[in-house]
Amino acid sequence: MRTLVDTGVYGEYLHYGMPLTLVTVRGNNGQVNVSTNASITPLPGDHLRLAIGIFTENLTNQLIAESKEFVVNVISDDMRGVAKLCGEHSGADTDKLALCDLTLAPSAEIGTPLIAECPLNIECRVESVHHLDDLDLWIAEILAIQVAQDWSDGRSGVDLQRYNPLLYTFGYTLARGPMVGAGSL
Repeated sequence: MRTLVDTGVYGEYLHYGMPLTLVTVRGNNGQVNVSTNASITPLPGDHLRLAIGIFTENLTNQLIAESKEFVVNVISDDMRGVAKLCGEHSGADTDKLALCDLTLAPSAEIGTPLIAECPLNIECRVESVHHLDDLDLWIAEILAIQVAQDWSDGRSGVDLQRYNPLLYTFGYTLARGPMVGAGSL
């Protein structure tokens, strides 16, 4: 027997274990905004791509439509408060970078800056957008991935023993558990 699950407000129960991220974007006027997002997934294929869902009314969505680029900044497990603040406030009337005392750093491949406090940064350029009611689904090419020293394996990769993102799962936040296997499936 199965039980139907209440999907909750904004479909929290659709998030079955996604890394919680801060997305940075720079508009054509130079304005930088940051927003909390867990609706991101890599896409399989020969080219490195990801898909990200953003509500159409959000400033982040509007700035991505202008600039056609953004950075996905994966947060560590000690940044829950920052993610909460960035999710509760609008960049239209709040400087969330100042509110959260976040530091911008240059990206390697795009004009949008990354967040220095986030140990993993994924630089993206938009390939296409799909308009879905009150949500835009952006498909973007991954141009560069940067990792901080404390998450690096020292060989241009991520040390999975140190990798400790905050996860958004079924409406809750939690830290990653122990590794249960190695290699691809």
